[in-house]
Amino acid sequence: MQQYASAEDVDALPSPPPGDGWLYAWAWQDQAAGRVRTRGFPRRGDAIVEDEATGASAIVLTAELQRALDIMQGKGSQILTRPGPNDTVEVGGRVVLEETRSL
Repeated sequence: MQQYASAEDVDALPSPPPGDGWLYAWAWQDQAAGRVRTRGFPRRGDAIVEDEATGASAIVLTAELQRALDIMQGKGSQILTRPGPNDTVEVGGRVVLEETRSL
């Protein structure tokens, strides 16, 4: 995890940013409200350059900050988390689909 100074700094990162290994970039959008902007980059050298919704990383960030978060990740994912009892974290959310596919 790497904290940035602003949500705009997170948005400005190239996809993927230089470097090796997993990067979960985050910054406060509104600290008082618990709103965070994040982006997740596997940086594995494969076709997946950015993870749109990383629940596992959201859980780690919530546990580290010890507070409920409203996380906007990628282009259209909202991850909602809150610390629970006995070192647990609840996670849920929603995602905006970019294209509709018929079955």
